[in-house]
Amino acid sequence: MIEIGQTIPNFTLTSHEREEISINQYRGKWVVIHTFPFAFTGG
Repeated sequence: MIEIGQTIPNFTLTSHEREEISINQYRGKWVVIHTFPFAFTGG
């Protein structure tokens, strides 16, 4: 689990516009990561 203020490892995700977004693009900036862990899974 990532704690507040902890440095996170590099990762890349696909945006809703189908663009690849890398967390490295935001190094040194404040970032809020919001996830929907059960979205579209029926769970």
